[in-house]
Amino acid sequence: MNLIHPTAIVHPNALLGDGVTIGPWCLIDAGSTLGDGVVLESRVHVYSGTTVGARSRVFDGAILGADPQDLKYRGEPSRLVLGEECLVREYCTVNRGTEVSGQTVLGNRVLLMAYVHVAHDCVLGDDVVLANRVQLGGHVNIGVAATLGGNAAVQQFTHIGAYSFVGGTLKVERDVPPASRALGNPVRWAGLNLHALRRFSFSPERIARLEQQFRHLFFEGLALEEAVAKLLAAADCDELLKSFFLRWKGGLVGPERMSGRNEISPAQSFVARDSK
Repeated sequence: MNLIHPTAIVHPNALLGDGVTIGPWCLIDAGSTLGDGVVLESRVHVYSGTTVGARSRVFDGAILGADPQDLKYRGEPSRLVLGEECLVREYCTVNRGTEVSGQTVLGNRVLLMAYVHVAHDCVLGDDVVLANRVQLGGHVNIGVAATLGGNAAVQQFTHIGAYSFVGGTLKVERDVPPASRALGNPVRWAGLNLHALRRFSFSPERIARLEQQFRHLFFEGLALEEAVAKLLAAADCDELLKSFFLRWKGGLVGPERMSGRNEISPAQSFVARDSK
């Protein structure tokens, strides 16, 4: 049985699963889909082309699936797909995709805290957490179980690796490797994100191997492109790093300051400082 408040407007062509709750003043457009057990609190607008996965909960004032904020968008059909058991807190905005990919996709158990913006064509993996007021540009890709602190701003086309952590208030203009912490202003690589790795049951042996491979990547004095190629060629390259760097197109948050910047481009090389 579905519970729909009398002030809510639900288009007859919207698809509703079982046990859906739609609160006051919500707008559900034609061509949208709400899975079993979805809860919309109040003043939520679900646009056409949006799918909200089962048992997800959307809080007051959130807007799901509005047109992309992209000057190249010409009204072509596109989608927003929100996974199961997601939490979307107050006044979040999540836009549909453009013709480039056709969709914006959020995985299962994603948490968007209040005032988060997820732009067109973004892809967020399962268990991603975006704290209050995180702002994502278009085409951002965030790997599973990554966490971004409040007010972080991520430039378009940036890739943030799985199990990583980005500190609050930071501007992220280059890719963040998986299993990493990105901290400081300007942002820098600050070691493994041990909290996430242990939480998701990475073995001590695998954590030690990841640490060693990051040392080879960053601290052997090689140009970054050369270091990445050497890492990918290694027989024991961790699958987490391999899957990230096989898609990598250049530009990486690194640990060293180069010409006053902490972001390391493929054209730059660096030598590790004394690690003591």
